[in-house]
Amino acid sequence: MKKLLMLSLLLLIINPVYLVHAGEQGLVTPGFYEKPDWFKQSFLDLGEDLEDANADNKIIFLYFHQNGCPYCKKLLDDNFTNKEIVSKMKQHFEVLEINMWGDRPVTLFNGQEISEKNFARQMKVMFTPTLIALDSQGKSLFRMNGYYAPDKFTIVLDYLLELQQKRASNSETIPTFKAYYQQRLAEKQTAQSKLSGLHKEKFIYQGNNLQTLIKSSQRPVMLLFEQSNCPECSELHGDVFRRLPVYKKLKQFTIAQVDINSPEKIVTPDGKIMSQSDYAEQLNIQFTPSIYFFGEGQKGAKHEPVFRSEAYLKSFHLQVLFEYILSKAYLKEPEFQRYVQQYADTQREQGKAVDLWK
Repeated sequence: MKKLLMLSLLLLIINPVYLVHAGEQGLVTPGFYEKPDWFKQSFLDLGEDLEDANADNKIIFLYFHQNGCPYCKKLLDDNFTNKEIVSKMKQHFEVLEINMWGDRPVTLFNGQEISEKNFARQMKVMFTPTLIALDSQGKSLFRMNGYYAPDKFTIVLDYLLELQQKRASNSETIPTFKAYYQQRLAEKQTAQSKLSGLHKEKFIYQGNNLQTLIKSSQRPVMLLFEQSNCPECSELHGDVFRRLPVYKKLKQFTIAQVDINSPEKIVTPDGKIMSQSDYAEQLNIQFTPSIYFFGEGQKGAKHEPVFRSEAYLKSFHLQVLFEYILSKAYLKEPEFQRYVQQYADTQREQGKAVDLWK
């Protein structure tokens, strides 16, 4: 009876939509999206959850989300209704949902208890959804920043299962995700698709010395990491960049491009000479397009980016991201998602429509 009572209380805490069914409409947070019933019902004691997952030979996914997030909704509607994905998730993974602005207590592996929002801050969550896979020791095994389409999401799941198998057998040949992903893509590509290349734009820098470019630019530098046969890259160039609010801000950047599969040499921002593919490998680029931003005339030996975007973004969020960089708001507000909320609220106060998914 005690266990049944605890489970009932847990359902009320984790799944507030239950209260709607009970008639308490006003208690549901606006923008709340109901999670699949196969998500783990957890008290967010990570040590206990890890023990359970290891006992069942499963991999834990920490799923960071927020209410009203259109990318989270797309993940739930498209990926987590896909039969192949759902079957693999139920069989091999446990999903712990964490609201990046939530106040529920999370018990860390060392026994420390912190709130969901502080845990999200500790894990440096900048985009939602963010999914972090944990290995059997509770260490980060793989990270998805932002939304991955079902085909790529499936490849990530397969990659994690292969990693788990190879680690269990103490295999010395563990592929990087980039190599694994390229192999899977190659299996699907037709001869015609192999002929396609990067999207070339007149406003993209054509040289190969990124260090000099960053030092000499009078505008912030946007470094695009892309590859051929990339639907998201095609959407970025063919649609998002063509939208007037985005294009106006786009012109305020100096833009360069890195082909993550190219053997051609470049001078990296920190002055090293290496192939574009090696540079992308060094940075562990897992999603294309990824965008690294550098300040105008940025000097110093390392030339670290001021911000990195490694997530799928639609027009509104990209427009806000550009404003975040151009206004240097990252100096005062390091959490991009909080800036997005503030920006959207300001737009609404001015009577402007805000469509997060346009």
